[in-house]
Amino acid sequence: MAMFSFARRNRGINTRTDLLNHLIASMGYRRYLEIGVRDPRDNFDKVRADHKDSVDPDPRRPVTFRMTSDEFFASRAAVSDRPSYDLAFIDGLHLADQVERDVVNSLANLAPAGTIVLHDCNPTTESAQSEAYIYGEHWNGTVWKAWMKLRAARRDLSMFVVDIDEGCGVIRRGSQQVYPLPSLDYSTLGYDFLKRHRREALNLVSVDESLKLLG
Repeated sequence: MAMFSFARRNRGINTRTDLLNHLIASMGYRRYLEIGVRDPRDNFDKVRADHKDSVDPDPRRPVTFRMTSDEFFASRAAVSDRPSYDLAFIDGLHLADQVERDVVNSLANLAPAGTIVLHDCNPTTESAQSEAYIYGEHWNGTVWKAWMKLRAARRDLSMFVVDIDEGCGVIRRGSQQVYPLPSLDYSTLGYDFLKRHRREALNLVSVDESLKLLG
């Protein structure tokens, strides 16, 4: 375990799947959306929601919508009576620009009391948060940069990262004190900044703390 990790592995919430199923059970969520699936057996099949949709342009096994998330959200925008999702899990292309679009588009398709969970917000090494994916190498991408930009720019959201499974970011409509990020330009954000300001910039919390925030 990395030395900066302070989450307490308790309450049965240790992975993204645990967190998603906790939200479904505690909030009574019924409609679930997963962006970025690859293999549904890894997470999607384990999520216990009444209605589940999955989106991935190149999955290993069948998904509901075989297309990019941009294409999926564009197709929904053309339908006036589309039902909202209660819970959206974003684990698609791990590049900041795309992550930001996926969050914004998910918010537009989210029920008023809905929740977004964003994976890979807390990379443990500098090499894991590079923009280039190398096959076989551990990769979180630049999800954390999109997270910090939203923390700095969106007063209308409530955001925190649960310190499990390499950082599971939780986003809800609400309010927050924005984080004073030096710049909203992704190119100026380096891993040294994350190392120095990890806990406060991500709003990194333990499992126990997250349960209090979730209510």
